[in-house]
Amino acid sequence: MKTDRVFVLLLVVLLPLSGCFDGSTTGDAEGADAADGSSESTAVINNYYNNTTTSSESQERTWYSSGTVVDTYWNDGQDVASGSQRCLEYGPSYDASTGDYLGEECKETNYPTAISDWNSTTCAASGGVLIGSSSGMLGGDNPRYAPTCSIIATSINTNSGEALILYEMSSISVTTTCGGVDVSSINQIGGYYGGEDNAIVPGSSLSCVHDITYTQTYQKSSYADLNKQSVWSLVYAIHDTVVV
Repeated sequence: MKTDRVFVLLLVVLLPLSGCFDGSTTGDAEGADAADGSSESTAVINNYYNNTTTSSESQERTWYSSGTVVDTYWNDGQDVASGSQRCLEYGPSYDASTGDYLGEECKETNYPTAISDWNSTTCAASGGVLIGSSSGMLGGDNPRYAPTCSIIATSINTNSGEALILYEMSSISVTTTCGGVDVSSINQIGGYYGGEDNAIVPGSSLSCVHDITYTQTYQKSSYADLNKQSVWSLVYAIHDTVVV
């Protein structure tokens, strides 16, 4: 009987103690979580830092667009095709009997030998200048063939530390001058100056002027589509850089 009593007594003592041990273990774990911070909170903090980017990477860009409708062709008042003989000099005409002034008439017809042989009045009225053509059969800038009318539509100014990025351009070229020095002339996106979807204009460490230029080709006055119009277009952004 003594043995049975001892066994029962041990059970009575051990059962409460086992409950204390379980409680203390749980409490210790909870205490450790409270001291170190919950695992869920740590994950949130880690996500924040993993998604943090530098100021240059997160810089928002404003996309600008420019463009307008313009004349596709220019003409110097003559119904003569490029490469043909044309009137090089006009002069007054008078009535032989009365001496009355009849108007201007052609005094000399020949092939042009200089750009000045082409009447630039129409081109200049659009704010343009005549540029020698290199598409002649003889090659080079042969004034016998009609020059193009080059017109600066607008200009973009950038300061040191600003990069001009081109995303879309149509029927134009972007000619850049920095400190009075010609830097580049871009007429297409991608390639040498950027990736497939943009062109980064050189000179971002300097203050630069970027001229947006379009051209008009020559057509004789009787050409059916002489008054045809087209659209030039540009989409660009200016991105801050760190000059080093």
